[in-house]
Amino acid sequence: MVEPVHSARLDPGATIVVASTKYDGSLHYEYRATVVADHGDRLQAWAPAGTPMRSYRGDRPAPRHVLRLHELGRYWNLEVAWSADWRPYKHYVNIALPSTWADRTLRFVDLDLDVSWWADGGVRLLDEHEFADHRERFGYPQWLVDRAWAAVDEVRALISSRLAPFDGALYDWRPPRSGTGSSANPGRG
Repeated sequence: MVEPVHSARLDPGATIVVASTKYDGSLHYEYRATVVADHGDRLQAWAPAGTPMRSYRGDRPAPRHVLRLHELGRYWNLEVAWSADWRPYKHYVNIALPSTWADRTLRFVDLDLDVSWWADGGVRLLDEHEFADHRERFGYPQWLVDRAWAAVDEVRALISSRLAPFDGALYDWRPPRSGTGSSANPGRG
């Protein structure tokens, strides 16, 4: 099992690095984000559209505004995305090993499965083929495969029940004008 790791709390407005890898340690995504809130067991950070990103697909600017929500011990994390003009786009859930944050770096291992809840209400499971391929290639242990599917079920149930952070309220969030802190408390999920 994965033990949660968290160092001293991060101040709102602090710049962090978001670093995700695949199970074999290879790069998935890496970019800078701004801390919105650090509640000890829950970290929220955001990055505007255009933020430079390194990825397995090559370097590119982020296409959308993203608010990230990570909780210690959870086998999923959430990206709430808006278009550049702040029109709601989707809630994108990465099924992943529990996130850690220390030394101004937020880390997680992406397990390929994703659940997307679009702004129009549609829900879709993504990348099952990639999960199956990487399960074989990277040798996911059975407990992790079971835990990943349990996380998919948990997220689907939260979306179906419209429980935070899947109640739609996060689409109203905007970054504070001062560049620090939060004008609202993004979802408690």
